[in-house]
Amino acid sequence: MKKGSGIKKSTSFFLRFLRVILVLAIAIALAKLLISLKKEPEKNEIKKTPPSVKIMIAEPVSKVMTVEAFGTVKPRKLVRIAVEVPGRIDYIHPSFIEGGEIFKGDLLVRIDQRSYKLNRQAGQVRIRQAKADIGSLNQDIENLKNDIKLSKANRDLAKKELERVKALSKNQFASKNSLDRSEQQYLQAKIVLQNINNRLSLTNSLMEQKKAALTMARVDFQKADLALEKTQIKSDFNGLILDKFVEQGEYVNTGQTLGSIYEKDSLDVDVSIPLEQMEWIESFFENGKTPDAKVMVQGFGNMKSYAWNAKVARIKAKIDEKTRTLPMTIEIKNTDLQIKNIFNLKPGTFVKCSITGKTYENIYVLKRYLLKSGNILFTVNDNHLKMKKVNVLRNFEEEMYIDSGLAPGDKIIFSPLPGALEGMALTIKQNGK
Repeated sequence: MKKGSGIKKSTSFFLRFLRVILVLAIAIALAKLLISLKKEPEKNEIKKTPPSVKIMIAEPVSKVMTVEAFGTVKPRKLVRIAVEVPGRIDYIHPSFIEGGEIFKGDLLVRIDQRSYKLNRQAGQVRIRQAKADIGSLNQDIENLKNDIKLSKANRDLAKKELERVKALSKNQFASKNSLDRSEQQYLQAKIVLQNINNRLSLTNSLMEQKKAALTMARVDFQKADLALEKTQIKSDFNGLILDKFVEQGEYVNTGQTLGSIYEKDSLDVDVSIPLEQMEWIESFFENGKTPDAKVMVQGFGNMKSYAWNAKVARIKAKIDEKTRTLPMTIEIKNTDLQIKNIFNLKPGTFVKCSITGKTYENIYVLKRYLLKSGNILFTVNDNHLKMKKVNVLRNFEEEMYIDSGLAPGDKIIFSPLPGALEGMALTIKQNGK
């Protein structure tokens, strides 16, 4: 029994080994068949393609240099309204409110005039009184002159009578009493004449006093008339009310400010220009001339931007010590301000100012990022990289102005080019390919 079971085990192991060998043989045969059926791979040579770049063509242009600055709009003519005489306000113009429009000659404010009119009338009375006094004195002078004529005639008669009595007295035809009486009459006539002459001589100084009194009466009248005139405050120009501090019925004192008004369509902007920027506009200040300018307001939201023509009016007296800039005033042209827009320029508006400077011909305007270290520009020449050294006339915002180193038609690379080397081959992209 044991011997038969051993033979069966050996036979079973052999069969399993034989199956394994058979499977391996079939697998090897299939592998060789697949290998024999496999095609040889095609060999492709790798072509080296030059880097592709985008270019722009250099074209010279005419460029006006501008100097830009920012400032705040202010009135060219701002008047603070103050009273010169005290009193109660009995009238205020209906448009004398903030933002109200006032025209030249409009009565803005009036002080109660009753007491000032009475003072003026009193002045007129004093003038008439002084004139009457002068007329009376002139009549007195005329009377004194006539009295002098009569007194002289009386003196002459007394003198003749005295001489006649003296002649009679020598011949003892007249008494001593008659002689004394004649002498006394003659002396009395001389005294009367002298008194009249003295009174006439005093009339000169008296006349001066009367004339001085008349002059003073006229001065007082003029003061009263001026005070009455100052009770009314009128506008000297077309303007807009900026501030208002009083109401009708208030009592105001001399010098008290009632408000302020600025001239309409007459605005300025104060700006400060860095000294290094002055080279672009310096020549426009020769022979008393000044450069033109633009004043611009950036739009907000859907509101469009606005611009006004302007002109540099004057340069301030000194350079700002803190910023080292040159202050100047830009005057906005009145004709532009008179154009009615949705947006009317107002004092306090923050604006951008552009001052027109020199014009340069045949310069190239490029983006600043194109310039490499050492003022180098990448260009393409015969499909190879050409590094050109250029001279930058000016950097302005995101642009640069080149005045030498480029020629019309030069192909300037404006796409990235890492690892750039002089003379390297390049491919120019056209239509994005």
